[in-house]
Amino acid sequence: MLLVEVQAAGINYADVLALSGQYPAITKAPFALGFEIAGVVQQVGENVEGFKVGDPVAALTLTGGGYASHILIPAATAILLPRQLDPALAVAVLLQGLTAYILLDRAQVKDGDVVMVAAAAGGVGGLAVQLAKLRGAKVIALASEAKFELLKRLGADQVFDYGKSGWSDKALEVTRPQGVQVYLDSAGDLATEGFSLLGQFARWIVYGARGGKQNALPADALGAMIEKNISLTGFNLGGNLDRIPSALKELFKFAIDGSVKVEITKYPLAEASIAHSVFEARKSTGKLVLVP
Repeated sequence: MLLVEVQAAGINYADVLALSGQYPAITKAPFALGFEIAGVVQQVGENVEGFKVGDPVAALTLTGGGYASHILIPAATAILLPRQLDPALAVAVLLQGLTAYILLDRAQVKDGDVVMVAAAAGGVGGLAVQLAKLRGAKVIALASEAKFELLKRLGADQVFDYGKSGWSDKALEVTRPQGVQVYLDSAGDLATEGFSLLGQFARWIVYGARGGKQNALPADALGAMIEKNISLTGFNLGGNLDRIPSALKELFKFAIDGSVKVEITKYPLAEASIAHSVFEARKSTGKLVLVP
């Protein structure tokens, strides 16, 4: 085991699910929130190799406990960090960065593809926009109008407000003739207007259900799905653990050299409830980080 002094704890949708009793790893209260941390090793347990006091580390804490000044974690879950990597930036690219990176990897995004990203101004979305651009894709970002400028700075080619009915008609003009090859969907509304934009052999990947409305796939969409060979799949990071080491190596490199940028908003740990209110109201952009 390792005793780690927490320097940064990330806020994620998993924390919201845990609070509402919908997160499988947390069966019942009481429990401490916080599923990702970065900090410094303070004590090393017996027979633990590869770590020493003073090492900067990060970890995914699947049973919570990250909202704290110190946390005890299994050494096997700890990741040594480059010393030049800021702890807040480390957690900003940890869970959400891994999700974005492996999503694009699973979707086999390549140069010239059109990638559409829902909730593009959020933690996963903003990283997905940048990582897709690094792969040579054209990116269609979906977000509220207030977040358009941010997404353009992150490299999005086109931005649309998917909260306004009829947005897909405008998007159709810029996705012709090939349509969208990859749709990264964190809303989970299968009746989305975005379906009409999907092209031949499109990959529609659902990795969340934050939209507030999760409608079923309309029956009249089945014909187009079959005709266009569209695949609809789910994604969970826990099912892709084999890809984490190589993905983290790339993500940390991108974070250090500035290839990917994350807007980070820090809150004192004592103000965790305030940070959660902002996060759950979807008023935040980028990554929210608690600093003890």
